[in-house]
Amino acid sequence: MSSNDTIRLLLIHDTPSEAQRLVSMLHNAGRPNRAQHVASEAAFNRLLQDKTWDLVIAAESSTQVPASVALRTISKLQKDVPVIMLTERNGAQPVVEGLKLGARDVVVVDEDQHLLFVIQRELAALANRRQARVHDRRYHATLKRAKELLDSSKDAISYVSDGLIVYANDSLAERFGYDSGEEIEYQPLIDMLAENEQEAGREFLKRCAIDNNELEAKEWKFTAKTASGDSLPTRAEVLSTTYDDERCLQVRIASRRGDTEQLEAQLSDIKNRDPLTGLFNRQHFLQVLDSSIKSAAESHNTGGLMLIQVDRFEQEVQKVVGVAGADALQKGIAELLKVSQRSGDTLARYSEDAFCLLSPDTTPDSIEQRAREILRKISDKIFDADGKTLQITVSIGISLMSEASSGAQQVLDQALTAHKQALGEEKKGGNFALYEPDTEGGADADTYHRARVVQALEAGNLKLLYQPILSLQGTGEQMYEVLVRMLDEKEELAPLAFLQELGDAGLSAKMDRWVIITAIKAAAAARAEGKNVSLMLHITTASLVDSSLPGWLGVAFKAAKVAPNTVIFQLRQEDINSNLHAARDFTTQVQQLGCRVSMCHFGTGLNPFKALEHVKVDIAKVDPSFVREVQDEGESSESLAGLVQRLGEADTKVIVPHIEQASMLPTLWQTGTDYIQGYYVQAPAEEMNFDFSLE
Repeated sequence: MSSNDTIRLLLIHDTPSEAQRLVSMLHNAGRPNRAQHVASEAAFNRLLQDKTWDLVIAAESSTQVPASVALRTISKLQKDVPVIMLTERNGAQPVVEGLKLGARDVVVVDEDQHLLFVIQRELAALANRRQARVHDRRYHATLKRAKELLDSSKDAISYVSDGLIVYANDSLAERFGYDSGEEIEYQPLIDMLAENEQEAGREFLKRCAIDNNELEAKEWKFTAKTASGDSLPTRAEVLSTTYDDERCLQVRIASRRGDTEQLEAQLSDIKNRDPLTGLFNRQHFLQVLDSSIKSAAESHNTGGLMLIQVDRFEQEVQKVVGVAGADALQKGIAELLKVSQRSGDTLARYSEDAFCLLSPDTTPDSIEQRAREILRKISDKIFDADGKTLQITVSIGISLMSEASSGAQQVLDQALTAHKQALGEEKKGGNFALYEPDTEGGADADTYHRARVVQALEAGNLKLLYQPILSLQGTGEQMYEVLVRMLDEKEELAPLAFLQELGDAGLSAKMDRWVIITAIKAAAAARAEGKNVSLMLHITTASLVDSSLPGWLGVAFKAAKVAPNTVIFQLRQEDINSNLHAARDFTTQVQQLGCRVSMCHFGTGLNPFKALEHVKVDIAKVDPSFVREVQDEGESSESLAGLVQRLGEADTKVIVPHIEQASMLPTLWQTGTDYIQGYYVQAPAEEMNFDFSLE
């Protein structure tokens, strides 16, 4: 919300004169408002239902409408209206009480500057929430239309991610003898092939994922295996796409009844286009950009990207013509840009006020000349915006792409940097700039590491290692910690170390799910051989805060036919401390599934046992520093023994890792340690073949 927008304000105060003073104070501060003083609970209830309000300022001392009643009414009606309470009391107590009731903040009466800052913050947050809801509705409407087309398609369609079927329509289920698409979701696609063709099918799908070709479908002929076990010769088309914002493969088997080309064209069009302007959407554009960068690298051609953004969009467009007018302007700009589009170009709506024009084969002079033409056409154009006329300017950032470009994000970042330069320090805009690399800058290590992990995931250059965790109490459980390794020529690297440093939540979560799926399939195979294995899987912060993971796990366990008690999820203590609520919820949910939870690096921080009061884990793996003190530095085992003892009193099993010497065993037996792990037991290995019998 702009500082010049009129605030729709409700004032709850027993003293009308004080309510008027607040109105005058806001006006004097340059915040115009349409305020209404509320004198009764019934009036407040009616006003909330009849109109939309931006803010409520409520006096803590009000008796006509107590602040607690106002907050409860807003919550009951599920209205998004921030409430700021005014108090005559000093200190933290009234603030704490107000926040508990649901107020956004509590300000002392007559501290007007403080109140103005709080109002500004809350109105900005409200505007962001409203805009997010608009985008969310548009997004889900588009998804709904695409899903309806998929579900009604006569073609058998599935989406496959990391070898698993994440979506299957009923036509596919019918083709293979199942009752519904849900019955085969999260099943490995390879399992639906004849056994003698599974290896070839796996290699074919791997090549498709590596090629990542967004423009051409590949034909795939194979012998399918129906639910009843019958063989079914099949021909499908496979292409790379996205589903639920994740890169995957679409496998489409043409219908045996009628022509579905028109339906597929509609599906592709709805999925890939912005519903407002008809241009390609951001998601599809990023896929095309990736493909264009690869083509530029292979052909040694130079491509160009223009990021075209409306200058002062919020102040000079949305404020003047509103949301409907802004939408009309965007349509007008899209039509104008279509006229400037050339053969081979890709034009997309990148954000609310920005467009992207991709030219796969150009020169610096050519793309600069095109930018000048676009600037001139837009500045000369008088746009019709919901009954009003507007003249605007845009700023254009240009980035070239060649064999030196590492990926779509790098090219976009360069275009954004150039756009800032075009906008200028005074934000006048109406200009363009071509990105020029900083010759003094070194290579981007983060981009390099991320690219290596992405490539390894796509190419399948990952493997799991298993390190046994030995029970000192003779439980007979065959427990292994799962470690993921990335194959890089002759090296084996730990990609999770890269991901922790990069802070790439999306990539970390994807890696976690790949590890989980691969590991539980390995556990199923080991248990089929009679091994009573349990696997400990590390969970990154990204997955810890992902509320959808527990539900996904339930489906994955069912699909793999593995009991949840086979898996122990391992969380870092620092991640738990930083995300206490998320850790508590995750732990509770996976324990309800039947899994166990372990906390590693236990013992760090000022009060390590504080986390156990909120997050009840089954196992704690002590921090390796406690072991090093005794094993390597010859210090007393008192600290380690005390830690193990307190964990035992808390009914928490204990793993002591990094055991490399037999001399540690007497100490650990005396302390009551439950499990040990380390190279003394066994180094990580590719097979789960450790002999757990204690001789």
